[in-house]
Amino acid sequence: MISSTSDIYSVGIATVDITPPVGTPLAGFGDRSIHSSTAVYHPLRAVAVVVDDGETPMLLLSAEWIAFSGMSERVRGRLAEVTGLPTSSIILSATHTHCGPVMKPRDVVTHGRVDNAYLDHAVERMAHAAEMAWKHRIAARLRSGVGHCSLAMYRRVPDPANPGRVLRAMRPNPDGPTDHEVGIVTIESLDGIVRGILFNYACHPTSRNGLMIGGDYVGFAYDYLQEAFPYAQPCFVQGCGGDQKPRPADSKGNTFGLRKVEQVREIGFELGQAVEQAIANDSLDTVTGAIAVKQAMVELETEPLDRSLVKSELTNDARPTKQRWARYHQERIEQGLPEERAVPFEVQTLRFGKSLAMATFAGEMSVEHGLRLKRDLRPYFKHVIPMAYTNELVGYVASKDQFAEYGYEVLDANQNRKRTGRFVEETEDRIHDVCARQLLGKTLPVASAMEAATS
Repeated sequence: MISSTSDIYSVGIATVDITPPVGTPLAGFGDRSIHSSTAVYHPLRAVAVVVDDGETPMLLLSAEWIAFSGMSERVRGRLAEVTGLPTSSIILSATHTHCGPVMKPRDVVTHGRVDNAYLDHAVERMAHAAEMAWKHRIAARLRSGVGHCSLAMYRRVPDPANPGRVLRAMRPNPDGPTDHEVGIVTIESLDGIVRGILFNYACHPTSRNGLMIGGDYVGFAYDYLQEAFPYAQPCFVQGCGGDQKPRPADSKGNTFGLRKVEQVREIGFELGQAVEQAIANDSLDTVTGAIAVKQAMVELETEPLDRSLVKSELTNDARPTKQRWARYHQERIEQGLPEERAVPFEVQTLRFGKSLAMATFAGEMSVEHGLRLKRDLRPYFKHVIPMAYTNELVGYVASKDQFAEYGYEVLDANQNRKRTGRFVEETEDRIHDVCARQLLGKTLPVASAMEAATS
């Protein structure tokens, strides 16, 4: 048995192909005139990682899917069946590719159909990866650290016609917040060979549209790392990149544009190189300490329905998404139904003693969530990795400072899900209070980082 106080863990990792067949509808962009895929520009994969300290095992499964929406309970249950682990110790992470399969029945309205035969097959492939990772664990050390990559760019731009607001259109904003840190955890067998590489970055994989299946920059980062570390299996976990896109291919352009496959390969290799350089610099720290996995459901709340907005969008806004939102709420008003304002939201945390803390959020989190998590927790942990797009995704969760700015991530995305309006302004604090209680046993004031460093 591995001692929970040592720097040696029992670790397994396994990778499987989950590429859907050509013809499967693609999720991610509602404006595709056709949604059925026509080719594959890069295969999709799922990676299972098991880490056990002798007392508390955990399983992380990363998949090149847009999300696990509508699938998380099913996938977790199947992984629990083949490993014997409780579902509360299983973390599901989607890379959030926008050129992967449609997941949810509600997306039939936008994307035409769901390929259920493919989903059945993919779940079994994921279960196989989890089973292999669990059965073939080896004694290993974990090392964590940080690389740097300038791939991401903020996509919210101030609206000159409406001071304090942002444009609805997503445009490059090089002056906006970003998180260019690349979180890294390596798995090294006791002979010093790198066997696995977990890496984390906050950026939408949306450098392509079209009808070809692929994982965007993530898949090419995988290719680079497999070439650089031939005995290792890489595993990407998406960060808080809800308001981040790959920087424009044309540095002088005022739109993000779309990249050709060769250009996507270039930025994927750029991310892979950042990981390789951090490992080559031997700047990673050995992870030590007992594992603790905690899970909680937070009830998020949307603001009360603005009935004047319902009336306005019914009569004045021709966009189909706005019309669907307005009709839905007008019908509920006419039927005398109560407003639906509660949204269950999962927060799951993982810690290794004081060496490493990971927090997972079931939303498309704006970058400020990741930046805040690091500010708040680094006085307590050597390394902190924020993970968004995990488990049962609820959609966009904007930061507190974006609340009054509106924009797609704040209002439009919630309207697409027929919610009453924005998440209330206290949402960010509520989520981070839960993270702090799970990882530290207490909540932290917003301006507590300097105090925490000396406590």
